[in-house]
Amino acid sequence: MLLQACSDMARPDWDPQAYTVKRGDTLYSIAWRYEKDFRELAEWNDIKPPYAIYPGQRLAMQPVNTAGTVGSDVNDDKELPMLSSAPEIVPAVDKYPVEPVTGAETVIVQKGDTLYSIARSEGFTVKQLARWNALKSPYHLYPNQLIKLTPPAISAITLNTPPDTIIKEQKEIIKNEESAPIKTEIILPAKVNSWAWPVKGKILSTFKYNDTGRKGIVIAGNRGQDIRASAAGKVVYSGNGLISYGNLIIIKHSNSYLSAYAYNRKLLVKEGESVVKGQAIAHMGSVDNGRSQLHFEIRKNGKPVNPMEYLPKI
Repeated sequence: MLLQACSDMARPDWDPQAYTVKRGDTLYSIAWRYEKDFRELAEWNDIKPPYAIYPGQRLAMQPVNTAGTVGSDVNDDKELPMLSSAPEIVPAVDKYPVEPVTGAETVIVQKGDTLYSIARSEGFTVKQLARWNALKSPYHLYPNQLIKLTPPAISAITLNTPPDTIIKEQKEIIKNEESAPIKTEIILPAKVNSWAWPVKGKILSTFKYNDTGRKGIVIAGNRGQDIRASAAGKVVYSGNGLISYGNLIIIKHSNSYLSAYAYNRKLLVKEGESVVKGQAIAHMGSVDNGRSQLHFEIRKNGKPVNPMEYLPKI
């Protein structure tokens, strides 16, 4: 049985222009599903390291043009991509917006509203509204809930408060937020010096770029056999949310190279873990026909490449 790596594309709800984040997704798994470079995906959606995304967030899967829409043939009623989900850096006081675009200080949640849709329509980031309203991820709202559109320190100021006091309080808010620790992406090497076989066994299927079921190679083995990291790197996906991949692990080896290991019986590493070359990361599983096997892929800048050109000769 060949892997239907692009089976998503045949689904009636497949949208090549945008994607709504689901629980368990990572920026890397979404980029993998669409065969995009994760760096481009992050740039199109103004997402900074460590590339945090949230369920319900709408991501553009194509470059955003100057009109603010995705691609060149997107309908005007298409939902626009979500604002950045990265940690927010607050600008200087004289540039910091303390009034919403609509001029209101609050908004009442209507049925179907999300914090993302309110932030987009009011001209703020999700992080700002969440902070001002003491909301925690995943930011559940309920009808008739009152959402503040100004920072607490601003909305609580009376008309009699001296201007110097207002500026002082603003500066204090900015100082506290800028001093908060911001996670940074783990630095990986610019290139992969060498690759190793993730498992030894008979090659059941070879790579063929224009075949959706052959974006990697399939290697036979024994159920429960150790699957090993083909090169050192960081685990950027560990789960079963990608259709037809089963229990899947994706490892980032450099800014250009990712590798994937599918059909696993058991996953031994979690997202965010660093792994070394040859480390056991999973146990081999089987497909519908009962055959124990591993589907292995390497991608360069988001595109599938032939693993046989990278792995040692056998």
